[in-house]
Amino acid sequence: MKRIVLLVISGVLLLTGCSDQPTKLSGKIETIEVAHINWACDCADFIETKYFRNNPDYETKEEDCIFIEPANPKLKIPEDYYTKGYFDNNLKLTGQFYTDKGISDSYESKVSKSSAKKAKVFRYDSYKLIKQACCQ
Repeated sequence: MKRIVLLVISGVLLLTGCSDQPTKLSGKIETIEVAHINWACDCADFIETKYFRNNPDYETKEEDCIFIEPANPKLKIPEDYYTKGYFDNNLKLTGQFYTDKGISDSYESKVSKSSAKKAKVFRYDSYKLIKQACCQ
């Protein structure tokens, strides 16, 4: 019986220790504007517009991309944003970055979540659709 209990405890520790979800929030509330990138891979799929807003020659770099996650499931970005809305809209998010890199639990992988690389994660408390400058 002791072996079973130890095995269960070990399994729980192993599973929680191997989570890709970041754990510690920065404590600094920020408002950022992000654009969605429809990569063909399991990658962080948002980028802050600050990188390209004033630099038309900017080329997106993997290390500049982030995952986003809602602080509450009711705040999930509507599915139609991902299918067509991101062509005309960016997202204005208010929340906090995690201090450690990871993969958001809310990230929906295209292939396998295990193939995604860890990146910065922004946990938002509110969002707003913002028309892109090109589309106003």
